[in-house]
Amino acid sequence: MSEKFSSLNEAIMNLVEKIRLADDLNKEDIDDLYLQLEKFCDLYEGEEVVPKETAYGLFVLHDNLEGALKHTSGSDLKLISNVNSKVNEYIERIFLS
Repeated sequence: MSEKFSSLNEAIMNLVEKIRLADDLNKEDIDDLYLQLEKFCDLYEGEEVVPKETAYGLFVLHDNLEGALKHTSGSDLKLISNVNSKVNEYIERIFLS
């Protein structure tokens, strides 16, 4: 794994693990993910190729967020919905810019 993407991959897997274990998502973890995604977008804006490991991590994160939306309620649902929307925006920036 490339060192410059290890922070993003770690942030993705950290959030996926919390979603799968139904742990509470905290603001620090979410903000760290957004920060790492922003850095990645800045690096890869206009590039044709995205590292496979990062692309796969984004796919797994998206899939887990979508699944969590089906099995969550109340304030957790709102939080996961907001995270899902923001992650989808980043995914679009990464793959469609």
